[in-house]
Amino acid sequence: MKSEIVSIEQWDRPQPQRDGTLCSAHGRTSCSRDLVAEVILRDEGSPRVRWTVCDHWLKTNPDAIAYDAQ
Repeated sequence: MKSEIVSIEQWDRPQPQRDGTLCSAHGRTSCSRDLVAEVILRDEGSPRVRWTVCDHWLKTNPDAIAYDAQ
């Protein structure tokens, strides 16, 4: 299922991952980086999916790079 980025809100300060707030792109088991943004996605099953992401994802994900270039 293809998703589309609706918005990216970068935070003023990075936040550590906690039990209730994980890197949605990588999951806690494979990502220990601080979170830096909230990304709102839309897909076929839902008009609003909220992700919290690390800086690595923002800088390497092709869709995030293209969204940021707009």
